[in-house]
Amino acid sequence: LKCSSMALARRLHASLRPAAGAAVAQQQAALGGGPEARQPRGHGRMDVARSRVMLGAAAGVVAGMCGEAGRRNLASGGFAACAGAPAGGLEIDKPETHRSRAYQHFSLPNGMKVILASDANCDKAAAALAVGVGRLHEPKDMPGLAHFCEHMLFLGTEEFPDEAEYKRFLKGHGGKCNAATSDSYTVYMFDVAPDHFSGVLDRFSNFFLTPLLTPSATEREINAVDSEHSMRITDDGRRSYASLLLDANPAHPLHWGSGNAQSLRDAPLARGTDPHKEVLAFYKKHYTAEDMTLAVLGREPLPELRRLVEARFSGVQSTGHRALRGDEHGGDEPAILPENFSGLVLRVPSKDTRSVAFTWQLPSWQVPLWESKPGAYAEHFVGHEGEGSLLSALKAAGYATSLSAGVDEFGCFSHFEVKVTLTEKGLDHVEDVGNFVFTYLRLLQSTPFQAWAIGEMQDIREVRFRFADDRQPYDLVGGLAKNLQLYPPQHVLSAPIKMPSPDRRATEEMLSRLTPEGVRVEFVAKRFADRCKDVDPWYGGQYSRLPLEDSWTKSWAKAAGSGSRLVAAGAEQRAAEREAAKNGMKLHRPNPFIPKDLSLRERAISSAATSSAAVTGPEVLSEPIPGIAKVYHRQDSHFLQPKASVAFRIHGPAAAADAASYLRSQVWCSAVMEELNEYSYDARIAGLSYHLGAAPTGIELSVGGFSDKLPVLLKIVTQKMRDSNTVAPGTFRIVQDRYQRGLKNLALKQRPCDFAGRKARELMSSLSFSVEDRLAALEKLSPSDLDGENGRLLDTCHIEALLTGNLAPTDAAGISAAASSELKPQAAPDALALPAEAQLPQGSSVWNLKGTNPEERNNCVRLEMQMPASMDNYVYTMLFVRILSPKFFESLRTKQQLGYIVQMAPSESDNFMSVICYIQTEYPADYVRSRIDSFFTEHFEWLEKELEEAEFLRQRSGIISNLAEAPKSLSEEFDRYWSEIVPQRYDFGRRARKGEAMEAADLAGFRKFVQDRVMAAPRLYVEVHSISEKPGKAEPEGAESPRAPDRTWEGEEDARHFRDGARWFSKGQPVELGASPPRLSRL
Repeated sequence: LKCSSMALARRLHASLRPAAGAAVAQQQAALGGGPEARQPRGHGRMDVARSRVMLGAAAGVVAGMCGEAGRRNLASGGFAACAGAPAGGLEIDKPETHRSRAYQHFSLPNGMKVILASDANCDKAAAALAVGVGRLHEPKDMPGLAHFCEHMLFLGTEEFPDEAEYKRFLKGHGGKCNAATSDSYTVYMFDVAPDHFSGVLDRFSNFFLTPLLTPSATEREINAVDSEHSMRITDDGRRSYASLLLDANPAHPLHWGSGNAQSLRDAPLARGTDPHKEVLAFYKKHYTAEDMTLAVLGREPLPELRRLVEARFSGVQSTGHRALRGDEHGGDEPAILPENFSGLVLRVPSKDTRSVAFTWQLPSWQVPLWESKPGAYAEHFVGHEGEGSLLSALKAAGYATSLSAGVDEFGCFSHFEVKVTLTEKGLDHVEDVGNFVFTYLRLLQSTPFQAWAIGEMQDIREVRFRFADDRQPYDLVGGLAKNLQLYPPQHVLSAPIKMPSPDRRATEEMLSRLTPEGVRVEFVAKRFADRCKDVDPWYGGQYSRLPLEDSWTKSWAKAAGSGSRLVAAGAEQRAAEREAAKNGMKLHRPNPFIPKDLSLRERAISSAATSSAAVTGPEVLSEPIPGIAKVYHRQDSHFLQPKASVAFRIHGPAAAADAASYLRSQVWCSAVMEELNEYSYDARIAGLSYHLGAAPTGIELSVGGFSDKLPVLLKIVTQKMRDSNTVAPGTFRIVQDRYQRGLKNLALKQRPCDFAGRKARELMSSLSFSVEDRLAALEKLSPSDLDGENGRLLDTCHIEALLTGNLAPTDAAGISAAASSELKPQAAPDALALPAEAQLPQGSSVWNLKGTNPEERNNCVRLEMQMPASMDNYVYTMLFVRILSPKFFESLRTKQQLGYIVQMAPSESDNFMSVICYIQTEYPADYVRSRIDSFFTEHFEWLEKELEEAEFLRQRSGIISNLAEAPKSLSEEFDRYWSEIVPQRYDFGRRARKGEAMEAADLAGFRKFVQDRVMAAPRLYVEVHSISEKPGKAEPEGAESPRAPDRTWEGEEDARHFRDGARWFSKGQPVELGASPPRLSRL
């Protein structure tokens, strides 16, 4: 569990955050709107199985409630744990937030482990199967074979030989699927409408019984793996892991294993090895039932689910060959020899990042130590961000903007890492940064073991597990199948989170290892381009391997102190405390935000018996709240958790005037959060978090988590907002640094498909201020420019609020009134800023853009077909995409192999319904555009003449199933309500009406829609052309040229001309082709 600010917000508290402003929060995080998250490190589609990832998985698998007894216990604020359904003497530890879900574990005669989840109320059935083999089990001379085998399993079985059958069946019944390969396992998962579960299970089980693995598919899927590799060449996390893999012990199976055409085709063929024979041999050897874990969730009772599983999976082969696990790999050989692990690694990042990481190799794989989690103690203290913390001291010195600390779990080894994101000043003071790190570690090592901290960690973990949010069935089964590979079945839900048996000796022993001896330092910055002469062979990342500088090692040894550590008291402890105090460091004290009152408000208890998943929307409080235009409230009576979500949308003209105004409000919001970070960190640890961010029409404040201390945190945040008339220079430097690097990375290092999407949004939305314009505004911004920003944002504003969860109407009124009294709005604006959208010109337009990343050799084509928004157009656009998207993927990716990212999706806004298509490709963009056009030409005719009624009805049923899905958690429910309040629609029954309209759709109406709307829709192609010097793929000989567009725009200038002359529509204006909208006013 990495302890870092945004990392905690994302990983530790995902189940507790309010969903309000998810898009704003995501953008703020990307641009440095909050302290930064560390880069992921692994490689492959699922990367390494780390403890922090496993916590996310566990948060996904804990779901449901355990009956009336649990409900009574919950209502009374009790703390007894629920037990799962007995199964062969096992009781599965599960959280109190279960309601109707019963679990059972058993093993098939062939050795496959199975966990069943029966939930009569589920609106999606799901299953996942994890095979305990991955990159570590493949031959080192054919890296990527495990990943390649995963791809091949999707391409037909003896009973269902059509390559597209599995995905087509799923798509037609509201389902989805995926798979991923890691170092130590490969997992396959799907979900589907419950009535069609057995049909998908028939197709899914055959992956592991009779896959075709045909020679004809071999070349195509090697190309698919290669395209996936190409897409990730510039990923800094992969480049970092690559530099570690280059130091791997040659006698150990640890190696790079994502795979590409060179490793899977060219090199094997050159030495006379047939890739097809190799994948067959790998499957036959490793895909054995003893190494498989299956998780199944459905409506059926447990006995019936068991029969479904036994009938379909009992025939999976059992070879008697068991895969190695963890430390078993390599025998007595370590994954990385100590002399190769320690030292200095300089690395040049693709993005503009600056960091230094201190890493220690641990003597054993830590996953089996889940009961004691020896690394948790060091994580808890070193990663803390409150007053006196290591991070606070580094920030005060001007060296750092964020820090994370914790155990990283790979498939066969573990290490402990402290990673510091550096300021420009910090780049020149890495020796001093190390002094801070080792001074703090000395303090922790010499201080008597803090039993209170272990107890606090146990309490927080217990509460988090007990009230962990439910997740979608798809996520639940994936987590279960993976966890069953790693943990005892009775603890498959709780093991990644709980810490039932702390081991003081193991904790102290691990802490004693965190010294300058044996440390590996990875120093990352753009400035090392001239010093890094080596290039990794897989991603082309520049790096250099060096011994640690002598001055560093001597200075750090002095900071680390001498003599015995982990003593109860004495001179060493007093010396460590004195040295730490010189830099403002001390160990933190007990957390005041741990919730004490976990009871439910009375009204929720009284209505719980009749509650159902189908809930009405929130209601406006009857009594007006001064300063707030509308307060929407819904007290929870379904999820029965002591949590709440609160959000305030503060509309005002100050943030929406121009790019500079929007950027200024972003920076101010982030400055407020930065100055509250020491205070709010304890709240985040205890499951209560907040976010303050800019929105196109103002700012947004959201608070969510355990309701007990929510008013306390909200009061402090709103006070700080009103009092923040100026921003301290030190705070400004930290925030400016984050935004500058975040905006530069968006401007210069986005994937081509993301770049194309961003440019399209900036082109067609009136309040979407471009990254480039905001970056230019940031270059001119000074701390004095933020003087009085609080007044500009809060004095004249229109506030709307939503409060849901464990809050009675009186609570909602009190919280809203308290917030208003602190924010002190003075007046309402004369008018609100209304976002407007541009209508595309008739015909086809091609917008050519140059890529911005010289390392990126992919191009992109993004097509948008735009239609007026209406209920009919919504219904038929959804059907159009549902019917054609599998064929789009099958034709352009599977068969034509145009690229790894091939997508078709619907897009809905206030004024328009659109069909969006993406292809990220190494082929020339014009050629790919011609293939998209050919696809639609062919399939428009197919829709008109060959689409059968039964297929249409099946796809319609799948969409209806998705629309009928109930929210699985308080945060999901909150999201649905907030998505109606933010655009000021307030139509909380809209989703239900969409389902009713979908029921009325027919094939004749659909064909008329395709003819009248889709075929006549204006089209915008955004083509991103790579600027890489490395050649892409040439178009095939004899390829047809694309049709000439009606207009072509080159670069940004032509796009600005379009915006200036475009027809803009704001919310509520009917859009008809050829209509002239009234003049648009910004306010």
